[in-house]
Amino acid sequence: MRKSRNIPLLNLDSLVDIVSNNVGILVILAVMVSLFSISKPTQTVTESQEKIEIIKKITIPWAHFSQKSALLFIVRDNRITYLDRSKVYQSFEKEMKKVVTGELDTRVDSYNVKLIPYSSLYHCLQFFPDPDSGFWWHQFNQNKGLLKTLISKFQPTEYYFFFWVDSSSFELFKDMRDTLHEMNYEVGWKPVTDQSILLFCNDGSSNLSYQPQ
Repeated sequence: MRKSRNIPLLNLDSLVDIVSNNVGILVILAVMVSLFSISKPTQTVTESQEKIEIIKKITIPWAHFSQKSALLFIVRDNRITYLDRSKVYQSFEKEMKKVVTGELDTRVDSYNVKLIPYSSLYHCLQFFPDPDSGFWWHQFNQNKGLLKTLISKFQPTEYYFFFWVDSSSFELFKDMRDTLHEMNYEVGWKPVTDQSILLFCNDGSSNLSYQPQ
């Protein structure tokens, strides 16, 4: 007769513990991945929106020439000063009657102006606004304010608005630009500092043009 061998019984408790622990870890990882995948799109959209908003604030329009006549403004320290070229030329006309040649200087309202002639047809105007000159936005845009006077006098088919804008006044300029766009006016602008030269030049012909930037 064969002798029976003592075969030890396999203990499954340890195996069950190992499998249970691994399954538990996988469940936790699955939950974490699900939460991450749910939250990530919202965060991405938010970051994208912030980048778009930043780009929108600093983008400078493409430069282009316009055959329309320019209405010039300096926007500094959240004040708006209208640089009235018609008054400037009227003032220079009086100076020219004195048979003066070369550069001319005059004062109109709250700014000084220098006329720099290059030929009989080509010249530049350099503006020097007084510190703290100009209107606040609510004054400029009020019912009988300067903006209402200008839009009643100058039509968008013949004129456009051009602004020199310092960095502290960009939000104000955006409000003005939106208002003017609603009235179908073209708007040009250029960023400036306190040291920037405010120079307007004609193009050497009877039609004034300017390069908005």
